[in-house]
Amino acid sequence: MKRGIRWSRLLRGAGVCAAIALLGASCGGGGHKAASTSGNSSSSPSTVSGGGGTTSSSSNSKSFANFRVAEDEGIDFLDPGLSYVPQGWFVLWNSYLPLIGYRHVNGAAGATLVPYLAQEMPKISADGRTYKLKLRKGLKYSDGKPVKAGDFRATIERDFRLQSPSIGFFSNIKGAENFAASLPKGKGHITGITTNDRTGAITIRLVKAQGDFEYILASEFAAPVPADSPAKDASTSPLPATGPYVIESYKPNKQVIVVRNPHFDAGLFDGNVPAGNPDKVTIDILDDPALALTKTLDGQYDYDALQPPADQVATLESKHKDQIKIYTPPNTYYYFMNTRVAPFDNLKVRQAVNYAIDRKQLVGIYGGLATPTENVLPPGYPQYKKLDLYPYNLAKAKQLIRQAGATAAPVTVWTSDNEPGRAPEAGAYLKRVLGSIGLKATLNTIGAATYWTTIGNEKTKAQIGFADSYQEYPHPLDWFDPLLNGNRITPLYNSNYANFDDPAVNAKIEALKKEPSLDGSINAEWAALDKAVMLQAPWAPFVNVEAIDTFGPDVDLGCYVQHVNYQFDFATICHK
Repeated sequence: MKRGIRWSRLLRGAGVCAAIALLGASCGGGGHKAASTSGNSSSSPSTVSGGGGTTSSSSNSKSFANFRVAEDEGIDFLDPGLSYVPQGWFVLWNSYLPLIGYRHVNGAAGATLVPYLAQEMPKISADGRTYKLKLRKGLKYSDGKPVKAGDFRATIERDFRLQSPSIGFFSNIKGAENFAASLPKGKGHITGITTNDRTGAITIRLVKAQGDFEYILASEFAAPVPADSPAKDASTSPLPATGPYVIESYKPNKQVIVVRNPHFDAGLFDGNVPAGNPDKVTIDILDDPALALTKTLDGQYDYDALQPPADQVATLESKHKDQIKIYTPPNTYYYFMNTRVAPFDNLKVRQAVNYAIDRKQLVGIYGGLATPTENVLPPGYPQYKKLDLYPYNLAKAKQLIRQAGATAAPVTVWTSDNEPGRAPEAGAYLKRVLGSIGLKATLNTIGAATYWTTIGNEKTKAQIGFADSYQEYPHPLDWFDPLLNGNRITPLYNSNYANFDDPAVNAKIEALKKEPSLDGSINAEWAALDKAVMLQAPWAPFVNVEAIDTFGPDVDLGCYVQHVNYQFDFATICHK
C-alpha cells in the first residue's frame, strides 16, 4: 500500500459507483482513476497473453515538446526499489517497466495485466508455485546496455539489500528468507529465482501458492534495473530506465526532469506500452496549492497535481469544468497508533481515540470531498463491509482513558507539512482531540519529503500520527499485508506504522494469501478480518478522500487516462 494526496468523486455519481461495485469493480483506482469508471477485480487478475492489441496510446503521433506539471511535496523516492507513493509512481511507471504490467487505459480495463518486458504472461504450474517467463528480444536500458534475465534476480535481491518496503512481497520466493538472514553481507543468491541471460528465461519458485503474485510481479519493485545497481537510494542519481521515459534529473523538493528514453522501441511491446506523447516532462514541486492552481488555469502549467484549495472547488466546477476531471480512487486516511509504545500499547487508549474523533468534522477539513470511514478497506471493494464500531462519543473516550490509567500521559502527534493532503490540519485536529480526552498532547510537524521515512524508522518510535494509503494493486492483500501484517515489520522503510503484530491476524493474512481467487466466501473472510483488525484498533481510520485533476487550457482531455493504480498517465496526454 502506498501513500498519496489526490482524489475526488465520480462526477457526483454515487449511483455509478454502486453499479460498478456490483460488477466486482472498484469505483476508483489505486492512483488516479478515470472519472467515468474504475477497476477492482473480484477474482484473479484478468490477463492477456502476448499483448492486448494496439491502442491509440501506443504511438507518438501526437507528440509535443514539453508537458509542464505542478506537483506537491509528496515524492518520497524516485528509486523503483523504494518509492511507495503515487507521486513517485507518477514518474516511475513510465520509466521502469516490470516483466508484466497494466494496460495504459481508463477504467476497469486498466487492471488487466499484460506482458511488458516479458514476451507473454507467466506460465504457472498446476500447483501455483512455479512461474516461468522469458524476456523479449532487443530490450535495452536508456544507457544502451542490454536488459538481461539476471537483472531481475539482482533487482529482487537489491530490494532486500535496500530494506525496501517491498521485501514482504517477495519473501515467499524460495531462498528469500535465507538470503535476507545473510544480510548485510548477502552471500549467494535467492535460490528460487533462476535465470539464463542467453535465452532470456526467468523461473521463479515459490514456497507456497500465492494468489496475488502476478500483481507483485507487475509492481515497480519488480521492475528490472542493471545488476550492478548500487544497494542504496538512487533517487538523485537515477538508474538506467527501460520505459519510454528516463529521469534526467531530480532535485528533491524542487524539480524533476523526465525525457524520452533514446533506446526505447514501442514496437517491441505489442501495443502494451505507449511510446509517449510529450518529448519532455518538467515537474516543479510546489508547496502552494493556490499558486499551482492559478498558474495552471492561466496556462503556465499543463497539469496541477496538487489538490485545489477547498474554497476554490465550487468555482472550478462552475467556471472551469472543461479543465478538470473529478474522480474517486480506493484510499483510506487514518491515524496510526504505535502498539509498541505507551500509551498506545493499551487497547483502551486506542479505542478511546477512535471514539473521540468526529469523522464528519474531519470531512470538513477536506472541503467536503471525502466520506467518513472506520474500515481498513475502502468502499467499492467486493470485500468491503461497512463498520460502525466507534460512533462519536467523547464521554466514552474520556472514560476509557481513565480506565487505562493514561490521564495526562505525554503524547507526540506526528504529521507532515503536506498541505495538499491536509496533513497539517488533520494533525492539529488530532492534537486537540487528544487533549480533550485527558492526554498531554504536542504536535510535531515535519517536512513531507522526509515524513514517511522518519515515521517508518523504528528508532523514531512515533507514537501516533497522520497516514494515508492508496491502492497499489486491486487485491485486499495490498491493504492488509504491508500495513498490518506483523511479519512485514522492518527496521527501516516500515509501512506498518502501528507496529501491529497480532498472531491471529498475521496467521489469517498468511492463510488468505494462499487463496488463488476471490469468491464470495473468501470475500467474506476478508471482511471479517477488516472487523477483527479494527476491534484491536491499531488505526483510527477517518475518511476516504476524493480529488480533482486540473489542466491548463492547451491540454486536450480527449487523451486523458486516469489509471486504476498509477493515477494520471502523462505518457498518453495530448496538446490541442
